[in-house]
Amino acid sequence: MKETPIFEEVFMSLLRQPAVGLKLLLGGLLSFVPVVNIFAFGYLYRFALRIRRTGQVSLPEWTDWRGLFSEGLRFGVAWLMYWALPVLVTVILGQILDALHLGFMSYLLLSTVVMLASILFCAALYRLQTRSDYKDLLDFSLILRMSLRGGLGFVLPALAFLGVLAWGLPLYGLSFFAGFLLIITHSVFFYRGLEQRASV
Repeated sequence: MKETPIFEEVFMSLLRQPAVGLKLLLGGLLSFVPVVNIFAFGYLYRFALRIRRTGQVSLPEWTDWRGLFSEGLRFGVAWLMYWALPVLVTVILGQILDALHLGFMSYLLLSTVVMLASILFCAALYRLQTRSDYKDLLDFSLILRMSLRGGLGFVLPALAFLGVLAWGLPLYGLSFFAGFLLIITHSVFFYRGLEQRASV
């Protein structure tokens, strides 16, 4: 696959993966359960790292559970800081807006924050995998600059992520896992392409 594939190519390459349905199902089931979902986080972390190293979309096997757990903890730190916390604050703010009979504003705000937080999180995850230094996650200005490099190219993946979450809300574990799989794939290819061009 070329350095920075278009989103449609990313989507189709994921669909063509061997046993993609079973791998998605297992990741989705694990994502339903707190603490156990760390294994699903680890799978996403490992998947992102594999793309970064090889430049190919290749879903890992569900093996080395101890490694998945430790990698999931790394994923979880970035996820908590750049996705879960902003979304949680927005949900609380949304409840205040609902009480003021501004439900439409609440939905619009939450949708926007979910999309932006997803983009920021992908940048944070890629940065964490660069040096494995958690201090890099505290450099918000760096993460923001990385996110802005994507520009409009991140709009479609972020919308797709939001759509997967909204469409699969009753099966939130599966939609969460599939949505992150999709947007992480796109973002890793993008940042990998930037790195390769910078090294030429």
